[in-house]
Amino acid sequence: MKSAIAAAALMLGAASQPAMAGGTCILHPQPFTLKSETVRWSFKIRAGAECIQGLRWSTILIDRIAIIEPPKFGRLVIQGPAFRYFSSADAQGSDSFKIEIAGTALHVGGTSLIEVDVTSQ
Repeated sequence: MKSAIAAAALMLGAASQPAMAGGTCILHPQPFTLKSETVRWSFKIRAGAECIQGLRWSTILIDRIAIIEPPKFGRLVIQGPAFRYFSSADAQGSDSFKIEIAGTALHVGGTSLIEVDVTSQ
């Protein structure tokens, strides 16, 4: 019985751990306010890796996320209120992309542009 509980806890712990290639791209991203502003984010990633960055903020309701300028070398996918960036296996140097977020902040509608710079490690 004890070993079954330990095995279940181990499996649960493994399932709740982020994948080595995933996780949060940016630890403390500059917040956006949906007031027609542009914010710049940046992160470093290994060649062939991927990362996920959430876009939710406590006072913002997101209506739409659009890729305005896709990355030149990697691949970008919008998944719910987040983006997932996939670095190419032979990535070297830098990449960038732009996304636009539309929604409401404290009941006022607006948009924000996020420019993201990616550096391969």
